[in-house]
Amino acid sequence: MKFFLLLGFILLLSFILQEFLPVCEWAYGSRLLLVHTVFLAAAVAVPFPAMLVTAFGAGFLWDARYHVPVYPDEATLGILTQSEVPFGFTIFLFGITGTLIQGVRPVFRRGRWELPVFMIGLCTGILLLLEYLVISFHRGGLEVTGEFWWKLLMTCLFSSLVSPFLLLLLSRVAERMRYRIRMDGLKRRHSYDGDAL
Repeated sequence: MKFFLLLGFILLLSFILQEFLPVCEWAYGSRLLLVHTVFLAAAVAVPFPAMLVTAFGAGFLWDARYHVPVYPDEATLGILTQSEVPFGFTIFLFGITGTLIQGVRPVFRRGRWELPVFMIGLCTGILLLLEYLVISFHRGGLEVTGEFWWKLLMTCLFSSLVSPFLLLLLSRVAERMRYRIRMDGLKRRHSYDGDAL
């Protein structure tokens, strides 16, 4: 239980730090999405029910902070209308990507980090791509430029570069709090005695 509470604190801290992360103009205007990366690193370290709770909390806070209503015209400026991305859609996106990354959790539990690091970057890209497709559908037109793909690729790369440090942090914190992430010692050793047969 202590590990999950600390995980929630780290996630809240990532929301604060996200506000201070600059946009990298040299990388096609992309930036590190720290909240998404922290969530995906946590999703590979916890069981499925805990991942769903984390997805709900992170998605709700993200939408509460970044949900922007759309005003159809100047005549209805004071009337709130539906946003391009509905409130709660980020919860759904976090749930989908968290479920995808749960598939590589057994690999991470065996102490291999290569595939989870790659999947964190890939899931960040999937999350952004799905959000962009929904916004494009709402606007009624899909414009995909080369700059968009470079921006998406650089954002995925930033997430992949930061994720080993987050996975290391989560592993060290889990050891300190006696929460078992790794499967060391979980295999059953069979020994057969000749007398028992």
